[in-house]
Amino acid sequence: MRVIQACTRFPPAPGGAESHVFHVAKELQKRNHDVNVYTTDLYMEIPFTHMEEWEERVSEIPVKRFKAYSLHGDMHYVFVPAMANAILKADVDIIHAHSYGYFQVNAAALNRKLKTTPFVLTPHYHPQWSMWGGARRKRLRRFYDAVFAEKVIQSVDIIIGVSHHEIELMHRAIEFEEKRVRYIPNGIDFTKFEKIPSPEPFRKAVGIKDPFVLYVGRLASNKGLQVLVEAAPAVLKTNPEIRFVLVGEDEGMRPKLEKRLEKLGIRDKFIFTGHLTSEEEFLSAYAACEVFVLPSEYEAFGIVLLEALACEKPCVASRVGGVPEALGKPGKTGLLVEFGDHDGLADALNDLLADPAKRRRFGKFGRKYVREHFTWPAIVEQIESVYKELLDKK
Repeated sequence: MRVIQACTRFPPAPGGAESHVFHVAKELQKRNHDVNVYTTDLYMEIPFTHMEEWEERVSEIPVKRFKAYSLHGDMHYVFVPAMANAILKADVDIIHAHSYGYFQVNAAALNRKLKTTPFVLTPHYHPQWSMWGGARRKRLRRFYDAVFAEKVIQSVDIIIGVSHHEIELMHRAIEFEEKRVRYIPNGIDFTKFEKIPSPEPFRKAVGIKDPFVLYVGRLASNKGLQVLVEAAPAVLKTNPEIRFVLVGEDEGMRPKLEKRLEKLGIRDKFIFTGHLTSEEEFLSAYAACEVFVLPSEYEAFGIVLLEALACEKPCVASRVGGVPEALGKPGKTGLLVEFGDHDGLADALNDLLADPAKRRRFGKFGRKYVREHFTWPAIVEQIESVYKELLDKK
């Protein structure tokens, strides 16, 4: 099949949806499909950062990058005129667009209307209230939901939800038929975890010998990092040797977090690494930590949870979105807390930090669970079946 994967950003740009599209494209290519990625020239959305140069292939995947523009300030919305033109001209069997509300989804919807090319959408859905960005951006999203969303979604042949809760939230905002939905979760490349990574490359790179709690992800307003900061004093009271390591690109939160940490007198207990370009060091971070934490306000799924579990690390996460589905067996793979409950978050972290046997038990069960349910070959086989289903109807 000739397939376009259309997305806002693509590696080396970091992010969960970016990783998802990469692995779907890579696995489809292994299955001898003709896959092209259409994306923008953005490395980051906030701050709006263009790539200065790039390769035309990423791990042998052909990638076409188009100039991205945005409305000013917190009216931020990415639009990519040249991508729309390219999608309309493309002679392909399937267009698979990612990320609800973004420009490429609208372009794919227009193509579906004009050329009838089957259109698959993986929304990676975030409800309006969980979006990062300013108040005007959220108002813009409300306007989009009210005026454009229904027409766009009605043009989609099949919606692939990465979790049931994601689709439930999306359905509250937009009407669509359940029969057009397929549930196919995120996954990880387990070949990178066949042997659990060594903790030493990360410890050496960062210069940390102390035990630590790890967070991986963007430093964004919807990731609940303020809650983690407020939970930290209670964790440190019981575990004074613990440090907190935050791995990921800053999207404007770091100065606010550091200011609060200074006021609490615990700035020295937090390490901000930024984005790790070395895959060895990145995977090593999971192996080096005691507990992985994801205190988000909302996650459609949470690939980082799978990566932590693959390294036999227990997780503490907010009971939001698709997180319970990613953890699979809360109470056996990790602990869930209510978003915003910093006391509950501290208690859960202290519980696991105080019990090495429980951490090992959770970690071993979690690794086995991820291997059985969340590998990319099995997941992309299901996506390939969706494509075949649509082409059989033509």
